[in-house]
Amino acid sequence: MGRILLLLEHQENRRLLSEWLAPRYSVILPEVAAQVTEPADLDSQPFDLCILDARALDRFWEWVQAKRTAEKPVFLPFLLVTARQDVGYATRHLWQSIDDLITKPIEKIELQARVEILLRSRQFSLQLQTTNQQLQQQIVARHQAEAGEERAIAAQHQSEIQFQRLINSNLIGAIAADIEGNITDANDAFLRMVGYTREDLKQGKIRWNDMTPPEYRDRDRDSIEELRNTGVCNAFEKEYIRADGSRVPVLIGVTVVERSPRLNCVAFVLDITQRKQAEAEMRNALEKERELNELKSRFVSMVSHEFRNPLNLISGTAQLLVRSNNKLSEPKKQELLQRQQAAVNRLIELLDDVLTLGRAEVGKLEFNPIELELEAFCRQLVAEMQLTAKEAHAIALVSPGKRFTAKVDKKLLQQILTNLLSNAIKYSPQGGDITLDLTCQENEAIFRVKDEGIGIPPKDLQRLFESFHRASNVGGIPGTGLGLAVVKQAVELHQGAIAVESEEGVGTTFTVTLPMDR
Repeated sequence: MGRILLLLEHQENRRLLSEWLAPRYSVILPEVAAQVTEPADLDSQPFDLCILDARALDRFWEWVQAKRTAEKPVFLPFLLVTARQDVGYATRHLWQSIDDLITKPIEKIELQARVEILLRSRQFSLQLQTTNQQLQQQIVARHQAEAGEERAIAAQHQSEIQFQRLINSNLIGAIAADIEGNITDANDAFLRMVGYTREDLKQGKIRWNDMTPPEYRDRDRDSIEELRNTGVCNAFEKEYIRADGSRVPVLIGVTVVERSPRLNCVAFVLDITQRKQAEAEMRNALEKERELNELKSRFVSMVSHEFRNPLNLISGTAQLLVRSNNKLSEPKKQELLQRQQAAVNRLIELLDDVLTLGRAEVGKLEFNPIELELEAFCRQLVAEMQLTAKEAHAIALVSPGKRFTAKVDKKLLQQILTNLLSNAIKYSPQGGDITLDLTCQENEAIFRVKDEGIGIPPKDLQRLFESFHRASNVGGIPGTGLGLAVVKQAVELHQGAIAVESEEGVGTTFTVTLPMDR
């Protein structure tokens, strides 16, 4: 029966895991894990497996490292119980401190499987240490004890039997090999791991140095030198090239069993594919968390900047109207009120973009298509945008001059074209013509918005539709980086497509294609 130490600060998790494990294992359960303040408090009883959570790992990681070091070369496993929100908390010491992890909510079958594998690995490690000690003792005894030759032969024979049992074990891959690359024996677990058959082994087709990728050969040479000097080498990670050309990541440990006439060794090989996948998933999770934090920071910065300016304008003009109302001419009052209205409209546009993007990202953006006469819709929109652009830009609508309708979401189409036209105005600070080209072909409506502005650098095109991303050449031109992200979401809801062509210093053309009968 394996001895399992539970270091879980969550009371319900301690109770649940204790109940699950107690029927099959000896459970060591500190009365309250959170009250354990000194590592010495954890050393009162030996254990074969420690199950701990992220907070316990963070508190006792130095004790974990010391405990693993003290047990070497015997394998002492540590199993981490974690949740997605604890990933960042546990990562600091994760991969140098634990051997496996299980995420919450915990499945009982999965827990039992992982616990059983780790305990078997420890049992195998203890057996391997015992066998290795016996082999070393027998090698010394063979050279020193002339009178006990028969007894030494018998002991050696018994060791060979034990060794053969290890070789035949399917718990972990095992091979007998020499430093020249020849594999003289291997168990079925190793053959399955590398994708070869026993017939391949008999024909000498399996050589460990041939299966080793070039980037790991220097590490192999270091291990051989370590074997020559000490008879053992520390376990290390590498990859083997399988029979089908794919690679398998492994953890390998080697010990010398005979030095004459050549250096013969036994190696134990563990497939760590699942662990590598877990590491990759953990790195991806951390990267997504980092990106999310960056997006949050950008959003706060955008809100504080983009919302402050219109609010300051509204506040300033309102105070001026209140304090100096009788002194202002009617045209001046109208100008102030128009500036207020423009600021209010800007705030409404910003809020619409934020809300639209937020609903789209959680899958709650509504799509309500109606029959819409496109040319009339575009003509009215261009007229409204021309008021915003004033005299600095001339916005033209190019269309076939005939009525045709499409089934589209009017609100989303307005956001698509308004954002594209607004960008064309904003990023053409020197003025210039802006064109909205409307065509219809093969049951598709095609909208092209073309400007003569600053253009987009090629390096920014791939990230152009990401939230908060702005091109590197915008300089001091204000903006949130939300408009094109909203456009892309709205286009995708129509099952349409958007493309961009741009040349820096010349201008930009956005092409939106929407099905007319969606």
